[in-house]
Amino acid sequence: MGALSSVVSAAVPVATSALTNYQQQQYRTQTNAADRAYEQQQLERRYAEERQARLEAQQQADRERQLQWQREDQLRREEQERESQAQAAQRRADMAWLTQSQNLEASQVRVRQDATMQANDADARTRVVAIAQQSAEDERRRRDALRRAMGRTRADLGGQGVSAADGSGEAILLGLVGDTEAESGAAAQADRLKRQAIQQELDNARRRNLLEQAQLAQKQRLDFMSRFF
Repeated sequence: MGALSSVVSAAVPVATSALTNYQQQQYRTQTNAADRAYEQQQLERRYAEERQARLEAQQQADRERQLQWQREDQLRREEQERESQAQAAQRRADMAWLTQSQNLEASQVRVRQDATMQANDADARTRVVAIAQQSAEDERRRRDALRRAMGRTRADLGGQGVSAADGSGEAILLGLVGDTEAESGAAAQADRLKRQAIQQELDNARRRNLLEQAQLAQKQRLDFMSRFF
């Protein structure tokens, strides 16, 4: 009995020591596992934080690039708008200059034409007056010649004992008057033709002026359209 107790007493410390070693080993195992788990967790957290930081940095860079693109695009639009406004202003200035130049050219043509027509009108009036004066002078000469002819005819008839009131004498005198009237009529017709020719020259000159103005206006319109439209 005593021997058994001694054996039991000796076995209990050994078992207790073995159990303690096992527990310590288990504890270390658990501790190591926990440490590894913690380290893994920390690694994953740092990785997640780094990944999030990279993502946020990328997003920030993207936002900055987008803002930079927007600023550059705004600057480009503003520059294009300035260029467009400058081009529009230059176009308006060019249109105004061309319009002014064309108006000046048309005005100069009209002034030249008016001066020419005034000279033509003055020349026409002078020629018409000269025709009238010549016609009056010719008519006076014909009447003088008629009176002289009638005087000579009456004298000749009187010398022959023929009265101017007789039928034959009157016929002779009427013949002289008729010839003079015929000459006057022919001269008057010639004078009318001369005056009509002068008026026709003036009308033709006015038509040429109008045609020249119309052709110039058409040329200017085509020039304006070809430059600006």
